[in-house]
Amino acid sequence: MQTVYIVIPCYNEETRLPGDDLVDFVRENPWATVALVNDGSTDHTLDVLRSLAQLVPGRIFVHDLESNVGKAEAVRRGILESLDQPYEFVAYLDADFSTLPETLGAMFRWVQPQHRFILGSRVLRAGAIIERSAKRHYLGRIFATAASVALNLRLYDTQCGAKIISRELVGPLFSEPFSSRWLFDLELLMRLRRLCGEEAFRSMVIEVPLDRWVDAGNSRIRLKDLLRVPYELLRIRWQYRRLPPPS
Repeated sequence: MQTVYIVIPCYNEETRLPGDDLVDFVRENPWATVALVNDGSTDHTLDVLRSLAQLVPGRIFVHDLESNVGKAEAVRRGILESLDQPYEFVAYLDADFSTLPETLGAMFRWVQPQHRFILGSRVLRAGAIIERSAKRHYLGRIFATAASVALNLRLYDTQCGAKIISRELVGPLFSEPFSSRWLFDLELLMRLRRLCGEEAFRSMVIEVPLDRWVDAGNSRIRLKDLLRVPYELLRIRWQYRRLPPPS
């Protein structure tokens, strides 16, 4: 099993983070190391995270950001911390565990040597537990269609909070801050396509249907964030069509 450095951004997660489940997961899966990034929380999240790290020293780490920078930047900073360690892959998950950490291990069953960017995909099918409201499902499909048209990305589910990325891509993909606070998953994919070209991009990226995804029902995306989606998509399209690939 490949070694994976898992980043979980946390903002005011004092009562929401399933700490016992996280500790059990780390103890039972020696391939996983977890980095909990406190994104300037105003409650007692930092105390909770530090107490979890003490239960599994050397396998759970805490990175404390003094001010709130948003999910995109919290994930970016947490993943950059992995560069000092010899992990084969990095990953990130949402703190509500809509996708359970052990799902990452199951995702590797689909991976072939050429796959360097693995996306979890919330496909409702026989044998899978995919639970979310009809409203969120249809909004998600509208968004996925808009993203596919605007950015020419032939992917079913870019916004699922479960991603696994090969370590050698961390520097090129995460060295620069993201321009979008909520659509950074799309920016990552656009950066990868710009970096390696269309043909290699299609070979490196794989979507894996999840066995389980349960909506926690407390999304922090606001109405004004949804209203900005068309503008954000066009801005990402413009930005990554015109910038040269990184040197």
